[in-house]
Amino acid sequence: MMIYILGIPTLKAVGTSLFTVLFTAANVTLVQAMVNKTVDVLLALLLLLGSAVGAQLGARIGRRLKGEQLRIVFSLVVLGVMVKMAHDLLATPSSMIVLGGGH
Repeated sequence: MMIYILGIPTLKAVGTSLFTVLFTAANVTLVQAMVNKTVDVLLALLLLLGSAVGAQLGARIGRRLKGEQLRIVFSLVVLGVMVKMAHDLLATPSSMIVLGGGH
């Protein structure tokens, strides 16, 4: 929407999207800590490390790609996440018993 409706350049739209994800993730982490009193510190650190490395790699790759190419890559990532979520929603689980997690 930022690219096509607001006319924001692709690289800035991707950066803005990632910036908003930062606040969403921080909010979810704080709510999880307050409500359930559980936050996996090791997982949080691994995600933080992976995000920092991924952001640097993504910025370098993003500078080398044209706007159209960047939009295609970004679209493929969004479509991949959508397909994974749809599969998880619609697929019949192999077992109804889940060990080590869930609510």
